Amino acid sequence: MANTTQDNVLAIAAELDNISPDAWTLILSDVANEISSSIYGSKQERAQRYLAAHYLTLIAASSKQAAGLVSAESAGQVSVSYAQVNYRDRNRYDETSYGQIFNQIRRSCVIPFMVYTP
Repeated sequence: MANTTQDNVLAIAAELDNISPDAWTLILSDVANEISSSIYGSKQERAQRYLAAHYLTLIAASSKQAAGLVSAESAGQVSVSYAQVNYRDRNRYDETSYGQIFNQIRRSCVIPFMVYTP
């Protein structure tokens, strides 16, 4: 299976076109090491694409403001609040929309297991 590319990531996240070439190289290398075809099979490239977009979005956000889930926002007299997330179900991928999609892909490929001891 082929690894994802900068062009593939930009196809889903055009806002990341201003990220430095060094960051692109590093992140694409990282996701290639993290996401293998032995676990993700035919979904390998898609998983890498969304994970790379997630990481790069966090890099871009860190230079502007702290990334995280929005709990409320307002403009003038209009305000919007978002549903509370059950923190037991939350993980680091919930911080971006790309991470949330990666999480869905991961859940469809990685079978969770539990060890019970008597």
